[in-house]
Amino acid sequence: MQISASCRFYSSRLFMVIAFLLCAFVPLSSARSELLFAESFTYSPGKLDGLGPPPGSPPGQGGWVANNNEPRVAPHGLYFGAGNCARLHNIFGTLSDEAIAAIGPVMPDYGVVWIGFLMRKPTGDVRDGFAVVVAIGESISDPSVGIGMLFDRGRYGLDNNTGDPGSKSLSDVMVSGQITWLVTKLDFIAGEEYLWINPSSDSEPDITDADADLKMTPEFQAVGFRNLRLRVGYGRAVFHFDELRAGTEFADVVLP
Repeated sequence: MQISASCRFYSSRLFMVIAFLLCAFVPLSSARSELLFAESFTYSPGKLDGLGPPPGSPPGQGGWVANNNEPRVAPHGLYFGAGNCARLHNIFGTLSDEAIAAIGPVMPDYGVVWIGFLMRKPTGDVRDGFAVVVAIGESISDPSVGIGMLFDRGRYGLDNNTGDPGSKSLSDVMVSGQITWLVTKLDFIAGEEYLWINPSSDSEPDITDADADLKMTPEFQAVGFRNLRLRVGYGRAVFHFDELRAGTEFADVVLP
């Protein structure tokens, strides 16, 4: 069959357009797939202040700065007992141990950001106080979201830290001495926050199965965050944190 020159011309042009689209858009879909923060607390036991970031950390990850009292590195990590972990001691009636490390910064144009970590309460009472990982800006008054044991609730959840009605979302899971994997999805596109407790690591969890969910504040959705804070206060328990990770895909926070 004879193919005309005009047909060959248009076929060639169509091929070039398809090739351009593939080259232009496929890289964009994976350009933001990256690990943003990774901390296993593999330091010698002692003060956490001044340690890190670990070798090979993602760009923008900073070392730990003690912002209050004396957070420490404790022996016996939470991940199969390997390595060490962060130990924060709660003091009843007052803000207690706190440590800060820089990340990113994480801007809203990342679209979706995942945060995951291991947590447990080895000793003490959980009827009072709080123990959280907070994604926040430079100041404690900046827009933020706290993940962990919420103030005077004794359960895991999410807190936008505004004090307004509806600014918290509690799960049904009580804090205990059991090692617990908390995974949070921050969807800056939809303005939603989701928390799963001990989800399967095989695939990305479904938002309909989230243990807690919360509407993101417009302020946090607009600016993102620059720091991760480990914070405890006003309670009577000791808390351990380990394998703190953040990334743009669920796979980034899955434990190796």
